[in-house]
Amino acid sequence: IAVSTQDSLSHLAFASVPLGTTPGIYPLTVTVNEFSGAVTPLDFNVQVNSGFYGSQYVTLPANKIELLTPGVEDNERAILERVTAPVTGERYFDGPMGLPAAASMFSAFGAKRAYNGGGMDRYHTGADFAGAPGTPVLAAATGRVVLADTLNIRGVAVIIDHGWGVYTVYAHMNDRYVSIGDFVQSGQAIGTIGSTGRATGAHLHWEVWVNGTPVDPMQWTLEAFP
Repeated sequence: IAVSTQDSLSHLAFASVPLGTTPGIYPLTVTVNEFSGAVTPLDFNVQVNSGFYGSQYVTLPANKIELLTPGVEDNERAILERVTAPVTGERYFDGPMGLPAAASMFSAFGAKRAYNGGGMDRYHTGADFAGAPGTPVLAAATGRVVLADTLNIRGVAVIIDHGWGVYTVYAHMNDRYVSIGDFVQSGQAIGTIGSTGRATGAHLHWEVWVNGTPVDPMQWTLEAFP
């Protein structure tokens, strides 16, 4: 996905790499559609390195084991892919994103996970922040709410569109203060930390999705993309 500035001279493209991609060199073709109608393909090679994310073992309580059913996961993944696929031409975020809660991160993005003694066959698609129930959840950047609902796995959740194909997801909340269509500012309280959905305790699960694919959210707090 490419977004052009008004002078049509500068272009920015975000290419998200799915978790589990085998490290190596991959061909990438960017197609330029010119005002004249000409179509110009630009070919690149992209180096994908290992993330060295590690692994985790998680034990869910008995009443939440049914949320490990593949059909439940596939359905929720489809919802997030659909919601985060559109590209809003206007960019709302500016500079690095802020942290979504005044809490310590205890589980990073990308780790392989095994649940209740099962296989190491799932990936952690976000970053988890420990916090007491009721701790405010903050919008990491300015944007528009495109999902405010209760999901099976992520529980009480909010998704914010920040423009240019960039979205943030806030999950397992207890309270939700915003609705679909609301325009929120960076640092605005949008809910509170809870343990709804597939959670073993109170925490915030925070994700960044780019072009319908989850990426490392902490990279977006450390780096200001052009």
